[in-house]
Amino acid sequence: MLEGMIELAFVPDRASALPVYRQLGDALRALIDRGRLGPGVKLPATRELSAALGLHRNTVSRAYQDLVGEGYLTAHVGQGTFVARRPPRGLPDRPAASGPETDEFVWEGLFAHRVRDLSLPPGFRRLGDAARTHPVEYSFRGGQVAADALPEKDLRRAFDRIVSYRLPELANLHEPRGYAPLRRAIAQHLVTRGIACGADDVLVVNGSQQAIDLLARVLLDPGDTVVVEQPGYFGATLAFGAAGANLVGVPVDEDGLRTDRLERVLRGRRVKLVCVTPSAHCPTSVTMSERRRQELLALSDEHEVPIVEDDYDSELRYEGPPITALKGQDPAGRVIYVGTFSKIIFPSLRLGYLVAAPALLNKLVLSRWVADAQPSVVPQAALAELLDSGALDRHVRRMRKLYSERLAAMLAALEASMPDGARWSRPPGGHLVWVTLPAGTDPDGLFEAAFAAGIEYTPGEVFHFDGQGRENLALSFTNMTPEAIGAGVARLGEILHRQRARPRRRSER
Repeated sequence: MLEGMIELAFVPDRASALPVYRQLGDALRALIDRGRLGPGVKLPATRELSAALGLHRNTVSRAYQDLVGEGYLTAHVGQGTFVARRPPRGLPDRPAASGPETDEFVWEGLFAHRVRDLSLPPGFRRLGDAARTHPVEYSFRGGQVAADALPEKDLRRAFDRIVSYRLPELANLHEPRGYAPLRRAIAQHLVTRGIACGADDVLVVNGSQQAIDLLARVLLDPGDTVVVEQPGYFGATLAFGAAGANLVGVPVDEDGLRTDRLERVLRGRRVKLVCVTPSAHCPTSVTMSERRRQELLALSDEHEVPIVEDDYDSELRYEGPPITALKGQDPAGRVIYVGTFSKIIFPSLRLGYLVAAPALLNKLVLSRWVADAQPSVVPQAALAELLDSGALDRHVRRMRKLYSERLAAMLAALEASMPDGARWSRPPGGHLVWVTLPAGTDPDGLFEAAFAAGIEYTPGEVFHFDGQGRENLALSFTNMTPEAIGAGVARLGEILHRQRARPRRRSER
C-alpha cells in the first residue's frame, strides 16, 4: 500500500450500466458517510490511486471532480484533495469558517503521522460536552482536591516571603533541572518513601504528565511496545500513543498488576517500557502486594525492561503502615520514579518531579529544555519553603484525616444507595472508588441521566485505551463534604434503580 493510501477494497463491476467513475465515487462517498474517511483526510493523488486500483487516471479524476461538486471533497492547488470539513451528510456539521471553504488552508492534511489519530478518550469528550449543557451540583470527577481545605495561610506566607525578600536573586535564575533548594528538599522528602537520592538525581517538571511525556520522547521510537495497566492512567497512554508506541494492556486485580500476565507478554515480544501505579493504582486505588513488587522487579531485571513508577497518590494512605516506593527496592536503577504535588496541594500548581539514573536524567534535561527550558522559579521557591518549614507535612496529615472521613462517607453511601449487583473497591488510600455497575446497566443512559440531575463522574472507559470499561465508573470523594457525598450518591443510586426498573425495549433485549 502506498504511504497515506486509503483502504479501499474497490473492484469495478464491468457488467454494470453505471460508469466506473460513478462506482468509484459511490464507494468513496460511502466511506465518508460512515466516518471511515474523516474531515480533512488527504486522499491519494489521482496517479497513485489509479495505479493502485488498476484504473485509468481520468476515471479517478472524474470521480474526484464529482465529489468536489457535491461538497464531499475539496481540492487545493499545490496541496491535494481532501475530505471536506463539512461533508453534506453522514458526519456532524462543524462551525462555519470565514471565507469560501475552498480557500481554507487544510491543516489536517499536514499533521505529523504520530498525532493524526491522537484524541482524548471518548468518555472525556462526553464529560466536556455534558459540562457545557448541565450545571454540576455533585462532582465526583477524579483528580480533585479539597478546595475547602487548601493551605491558604501557608501558601500566602511562602509566596510573600519569596516575592518580598528573594525575588531579585531569582529573577534571572536559570536552572533547567529545577530550583536547587527545591531539589534538595524533594530528595529529603523522599526518604519517607524509602528512596535514597540526592538533589542531582532529581528533575523538577511541570506536573507528572510532563515527566511521562519527556520519558516517552526520550525512550520511545515509533513502533516500540509499552506495557500499561488495564485499566490505567489515561495520561500515560496518551503520551505513549503520541510517541507512536504500541500499547499492551495488562490487567490489574486486588494485588495490583498481574505479573503472570506481564511475564507472558515479556516472553512473547520485546517491550521497551512498563508503566505502573503501585502505591495507589489509578483508578482502582489498590496497592500492589509485596510479592507482586518483587516479581515485577525480577521480570524487569531478567528482560532488561525499565519501569516507570507513577507515585501520584502515595501520600494519601489511610490505613496500615507507609509502603516503600518501588524505587526504594530497586538497587539496579531500572525504576524511574515520578512524583507530584498535585494531589496534596492542588492540581493547578503544576509542579512534579522525576528521579532517574544519571545518563537518563541528562537526556531528559535536554529534552525538557527544548520544550520549555525550565519550570517557573517563583512557585518552586515557594514550594521549597513549604517543605523546609514542615508546613507541607502538616497539611498532608490534615488531608489524610479529612479524606479518610470522606472515603468512609462514600463507602457508607454506596452501601445504602446502590442496587444489588453493584460492586466497588474499598481502597486503603488514593482519592478514587472504582465502581462496577450491575449487569444490564445502560452506561450511556446512566451517564446522561446523571448529568441531567447535576452529577458528574468519570466513566470507566476513560481508563481503557481499547474501548473497554463501560461497565465501570470512578468516583472521587475528596472535594465534597460527607453530607454532599451522601446526597450525591443517593441521587445517583435513585437514577440507577429507575433505569433498572424500566421495562427493556425489544432492541435492548
